[in-house]
Amino acid sequence: MKPYRSIVGLVLLVIFSIPISCNKTKEEMEIAETLLRENKLDEALTTYTRVIEADNSLVEAYFGRGKVYAELGKLEDAANDFRKAIDLKPNYINAHKKLAETFIKIGAPLDEYQKRVKAIEDNPNNPLTYVDLGVFYHKLEKDIDAIEQYKQALELDPDNPYIMYNLGVGYLDMGLYEDAEEIFTQAIEINPEYDNAHYNCAVALHKQGKIDECMNELNKTLEINPKYSNAYVVFGLIKLRKKKFEEAIAEYNKAMEIEPDNLMARYQRAIVFALQERYDDALAENMKILEKDPKFANAAYNIGVIYHRTDRLDKAMEWYDKVVKKIDPLHEDSYYNRGQIYSAMDDHSKAYSDYITYSMITKWRTGKDPAVVYNEDEIKEMFLHSKPTLEGQMKDQELELKSN
Repeated sequence: MKPYRSIVGLVLLVIFSIPISCNKTKEEMEIAETLLRENKLDEALTTYTRVIEADNSLVEAYFGRGKVYAELGKLEDAANDFRKAIDLKPNYINAHKKLAETFIKIGAPLDEYQKRVKAIEDNPNNPLTYVDLGVFYHKLEKDIDAIEQYKQALELDPDNPYIMYNLGVGYLDMGLYEDAEEIFTQAIEINPEYDNAHYNCAVALHKQGKIDECMNELNKTLEINPKYSNAYVVFGLIKLRKKKFEEAIAEYNKAMEIEPDNLMARYQRAIVFALQERYDDALAENMKILEKDPKFANAAYNIGVIYHRTDRLDKAMEWYDKVVKKIDPLHEDSYYNRGQIYSAMDDHSKAYSDYITYSMITKWRTGKDPAVVYNEDEIKEMFLHSKPTLEGQMKDQELELKSN
């Protein structure tokens, strides 16, 4: 594990400092922000635009104007401004979050939502209308709203294993593994031949460390559906936990015999190769994954880790940069490992900046500070004595859940 410590509140000023070219520009920015807080949107828009025309390198001006456009419902203009802010400052976490929220709104037109709500209004006793709205929410990663809809559907049809299954997947996505196990078990009691319910129950059990029960559910999954390749991926994870590397590879090979394009099996196999120090094989596997899915962030990250571990730091930096700039700007471990390299190069300012970014993303994801770091010397010491970790080595890789 990495010897993390947390940051003090003061360091938040470092990453989000605003470059001010002159006092007038600073005053204009303060006016614009005040107008936005007071919901005087037209005036705020005019003021932000004036600031940008005076200096088109001000990140916070684009971010602020993007928020105004979003409030006004001008989503395309908002997305453009959030993109511009990110172009100027690639690790601007709030801009990434706002851009994602804007894309969700653009990609989920109000009429699609209203159509589903109207279906419920027209037929409030039909449980499948609630399921349809729940699936809609689920695709938008609004898991709490999705779960609420599935629960309402179950009240109308309490013995429907299909509804139970969807609720279980919602619990899994929320990390509520005991709840997921319970609801999948209920679905299985009603329909013992439900392979997806058995498999996802196994995932919930594995997450809780209930290995014997997990293996039992995996075997039942394969009895019902011998072609269920992801069951072998979980078997491989169990073997990997015990450091039985060759047995883990054998399980991943079984998965790929059934489904040659099972990227999760290939990804896990690459991890085992790296742990065996078969670095060329691991690199080749991860490259094959990226040929199929160029946005597979963890595969790209692990390429960086392999180069990092073998002291090819220029190549490692290239891949960490690729992850955060082109694939996943919120991939916190890439910032952490990049900070290690900066620290080794004695560029402690950039190392510190990357650590702050890592800390902020971690807190955003978990709600907790990862560490308490008081000065740059401590950060330097931490980076120089920690080993870059493969994504999936120290914690289970999330498996993509199959729908029915």
